[in-house]
Amino acid sequence: MEVTAFPEGIVSDGVPRQQAFLLNGFAPSPGHGSATVITYDRPARWRRALQALGKWWGIAILSVFIPVAHFVLVPSFFLFGLFQFSQRLGAVEVPREARGTCPDCGAEQPLELAARWQLPQLVTCRQCHRGLRLTAPVVDQPA
Repeated sequence: MEVTAFPEGIVSDGVPRQQAFLLNGFAPSPGHGSATVITYDRPARWRRALQALGKWWGIAILSVFIPVAHFVLVPSFFLFGLFQFSQRLGAVEVPREARGTCPDCGAEQPLELAARWQLPQLVTCRQCHRGLRLTAPVVDQPA
């Protein structure tokens, strides 16, 4: 399998695919964009979830040595590890490297998406700061 490097430095063991989407704003015609969506099978989701749990619990153990602050840090990192575990275990499709064109100002830009791939989804334009809605493109069905 070919290894793909992502900006976050994460090595993916999932299956990447390109997903097109529309960006709806105040303009009558929508903008277009695409995202790389990685689909994880059950073993890959478990692996990602256990890595996140181990990372945050390891940080919780290291924070034991911070005087006074460890009373807050240890339980917080412990609970955040459980939260990350549940989030990653349930995330079948994860978006990476999303780019789109704002229909209102015409700026082509990277987009910050939610941790799980879902449509519709709300994002904000980095140039004009307007709210945009990601939707699936309409596919014409043959009659």
